[in-house]
Amino acid sequence: MSQLRQLEALLKVLLEQEQLLTTLLSLANEEQLALIHSDFPALEAVSARMLAVAADMEQVDRARDAIVHELDAGDTLAKIEELADNLGMRRLGRARVRLQALASLLRDAQEANARLILDAVRVRERWFGLLAGMGQSTYGSAGRQSTPGYGVVSRSA
Repeated sequence: MSQLRQLEALLKVLLEQEQLLTTLLSLANEEQLALIHSDFPALEAVSARMLAVAADMEQVDRARDAIVHELDAGDTLAKIEELADNLGMRRLGRARVRLQALASLLRDAQEANARLILDAVRVRERWFGLLAGMGQSTYGSAGRQSTPGYGVVSRSA
């Protein structure tokens, strides 16, 4: 297969990756809304769809790796872009830039979602701590005693 045909096949794969990344970004935004609203059924549905798209992405990644290996023009898209430019194929470079931008947006969205999850866990732990401090008083040999160090008011709030 000629290098130009291989580059065209690579461009087709990159466009598929772009579509999949766009879908993942949309799903990450849906996930964020579900997290904010504590909509657990929606979270489960979005997670299942994200896993399916991620599996598709793995297949497309393998196809891209195979084409890159066949091209033997370098192991990065930047090096392959040079070859494509020399052959008059400018669309590959534009596709690479769009992929990088989408990947960055997806990473930012997923990091925001991870922070939301961690914050929710921290709030839950804090509430459990506060509720544990509201336990019943106990009785000992000196009479009624409360659990030392625990109270209704949080001093760290």
